[in-house]
Amino acid sequence: MNVLQAQVPVHEEPRHHLVFQNTEIRMLNVLIPPGDTSQYHIHKTPSVFIFFTSTNTGSQLQGKTATSGKSAAGRILFENLASPNIRVHRVWNADKDTFHVMDVEVLSKDTGFLQQPLSLPDLKLEIDTAWIRAYRLSMSTGKEFILKNKAQSFILVSLNNAEMQTEQNGRFERQTAQPGTFFEIKRRHSFSIKNTTNDTVEFFLLELPE
Repeated sequence: MNVLQAQVPVHEEPRHHLVFQNTEIRMLNVLIPPGDTSQYHIHKTPSVFIFFTSTNTGSQLQGKTATSGKSAAGRILFENLASPNIRVHRVWNADKDTFHVMDVEVLSKDTGFLQQPLSLPDLKLEIDTAWIRAYRLSMSTGKEFILKNKAQSFILVSLNNAEMQTEQNGRFERQTAQPGTFFEIKRRHSFSIKNTTNDTVEFFLLELPE
């Protein structure tokens, strides 16, 4: 039997929870309890992985020997898992706390960026590919980050527990964020976020091509 037909797509694996999807991306919030193991599942799109916990884990490619590792909270990585780099594997939690990671699948084609990377205060470019860019945003208490009328769309993902004030197209809200809380910023929309927590907080800003 064909391997791809025999296994479950990653977005249908029960521990991979679909939290957002549009024509550009699919966001999966992955939670694996201590001692639990995912089903074998298929990754077949370029993907960004954001890690929220430092957890001892294991993984096994189908038909291969199992390996062990440890995630690092606050790490982000990109993998082009489109054909011929398709991955069929399972993952387990070998630790005492829940393993938490976000898998952001890039559904749009690798059209590339027309714009240069953003150059804004408190923003550091960490991933720059034809599919997606990712920046680390570090905000001390009282700092504000603003995006206005950009031609491209963005997703902002929180790494911490945080209190903040947001504004989108004139609508102000007080928000409580947890690791994995995210905000969609549509093309040509205004967005701002202000840190009202008594500590520095971090986010990842994901930029999609125009």
